[in-house]
Amino acid sequence: MSNFQTSEKNYQEYAQLASSAESLIYSDPRSSLTVFGTFGEQLTKEIMHLDDIVDWELNQKQRIEKLALSRNEYPAVVLTALNEIRFKRNKATHDDQFIATKSDALAIDQKAYLVWKWFLEVYSLDQVADYKKPIDQRAVLQNQEDKIKALEAKIKELQANRPQKVTVTPEERVRRHEINIQFAKKHKLTEAETRQLIDQQLRNAGWEVDTERLNNWKNQTQPQRGHNMAIAEWVLPNDQRADYALFKGLDFYGIVEAKKWDEDIAGQMAQPKEYAKEVPYQSNYHLLSNQMGDYKVPFIYTANGRPYLKQYQEKSGIWFWDARNPKENAYALEEFHKPNDLALKLTAKNKIEADNDLVDDHDYPKFADRPYQIDAINAMEDAIKNGKKRILLAMATGTGKTRTAISLMYRLLKHKRARRILYLVDRNSLGRQTANAIKDNKIGTMSISSIYGLKELSDKVPDASTKIQIATVQGMIKRLFFSDDNSEKPSVGQYDFIIVDEAHRGYAEDKELSDNEYQFYNQEEYVSQYRRVVDYFDATAIGMTATPALQTTEIFGDPVYTYSYQQAVLDGYLVDHDAPVIIKTKLAKESIHFKKGTEVDIFDQDEKTINKEKLPDNMNFDVKDFNHRVITRNFNKVVCDELVKKKKRWAN
Repeated sequence: MSNFQTSEKNYQEYAQLASSAESLIYSDPRSSLTVFGTFGEQLTKEIMHLDDIVDWELNQKQRIEKLALSRNEYPAVVLTALNEIRFKRNKATHDDQFIATKSDALAIDQKAYLVWKWFLEVYSLDQVADYKKPIDQRAVLQNQEDKIKALEAKIKELQANRPQKVTVTPEERVRRHEINIQFAKKHKLTEAETRQLIDQQLRNAGWEVDTERLNNWKNQTQPQRGHNMAIAEWVLPNDQRADYALFKGLDFYGIVEAKKWDEDIAGQMAQPKEYAKEVPYQSNYHLLSNQMGDYKVPFIYTANGRPYLKQYQEKSGIWFWDARNPKENAYALEEFHKPNDLALKLTAKNKIEADNDLVDDHDYPKFADRPYQIDAINAMEDAIKNGKKRILLAMATGTGKTRTAISLMYRLLKHKRARRILYLVDRNSLGRQTANAIKDNKIGTMSISSIYGLKELSDKVPDASTKIQIATVQGMIKRLFFSDDNSEKPSVGQYDFIIVDEAHRGYAEDKELSDNEYQFYNQEEYVSQYRRVVDYFDATAIGMTATPALQTTEIFGDPVYTYSYQQAVLDGYLVDHDAPVIIKTKLAKESIHFKKGTEVDIFDQDEKTINKEKLPDNMNFDVKDFNHRVITRNFNKVVCDELVKKKKRWAN
């Protein structure tokens, strides 16, 4: 009798597929692991369908991550089991050196049973019998391969013909949620399983890690030149053991404290901080700095293997604290820093020193030196100095938000308060405008882009020397959360400042971009993913907008500086929308037209010279282009003369 049974008509094929995998355990363990992998993948698709979670043709790893990041609180043991089934299937399918054993297949059989038991408890009324070790049925099951193929085809047919939209009542969601909670309480992750999750999180960030093999206490593992190692159970004086010690080569970079899956980790920095003080000076590794008071190691983490969820941040994510900045509180990250992230942190200027340099610097670029722009920059720099991680600037349209942002970027980079800045936009056109502004605005004779390096929309990965990168929120979402190419995925420490232009606009689907780059399922999904982009990076995020919306302030807080449209009109920087005089000229109505071959004067912005050139094509300019793309002295003169006449009449 198979462990996979159900009376639910819609789930019969899943049960039969798992039963087929179980029947191959003794005769063909490799095939058994492969079929269990198919079972896990197809059942995950069914779970997403039943809970109305969009798939987007994700791979199985992405599906499991999406379940983990949902609000449904799927039990950790279930997600872990699905991950182990996926991992073993990949080894059996793609690794020719992998030797599949009966023990491997039996272990995965138990994991698959656990997932099946949970699935039926949540989505059916079946009572599931206790697990029984399967017996060897090789003598009677020679036809399983054809049967398995037929079942796979049947499942795909059923999935293709099922309703596209599932309606889940609030009552049913509550029932499922309660079952998830109770199941999780009865089936908790063991300490070893939690360590496997943390091992994988470290491995994903580029650290060599294996709790059993690379273990200082058990195996006397030591750091090695040319290796980035997370060595488990690092022995400290008095026989205390740090759960992980992070080494980049022989440099001692950090300490990680591992906690239980369901344990709060936000306030668990005390123990690893003490470990960082107790690290002795030894010849087999290097301590990095003597400017951290009592601390010998700069970077401190706590983790429990849970993916970061904003609504459960006290219990999830990877909490990080930098001993070089003791006044700053620990905060949650979605992933561990990569070794090179931490190396770059060590090259950065001390924050206190850099902040003081900004305070003492009263030289502002000419392209953004209006009084209110300087006040805005000072307000943002004060917020940065005070340790704010989310900052909002509100400035009326037309008052030069982009120039103000470029001036701020210049000052942050100049004083090495920033190493690399991400400028995030929600439209291709806005990205191109920003890139042109960074190229056109200069310090002396050099543009900002030539001083610090600029990567534009088409450049997905910055060079080591790049200081400013422009990206769309849609493109960044795709690279961070929905790409199979990990080489394109930025690390959490790749940027230390993010500037979000038009922050109020980032919550509505932009057809111009999403049709080509990324298709959003609904508004709620877009909002949550947009927030994940900001939350993902270990960076200070600055939102800029003319009209702060509720969701904008929920992410960035209240504006640190506001320059309103009314104030800009009063100060003479903007013209009131309700113009007292509307002047219509013949030139404005008919526009300006140049024929091909016409000789015109061209102003060279870089050289500040006027050159004569013949036009290669016909060119037309509407009134909106006047004094932007074409200088119109006659138009300006007529308008000014008419205004003078009207002013005299008003005076009389």
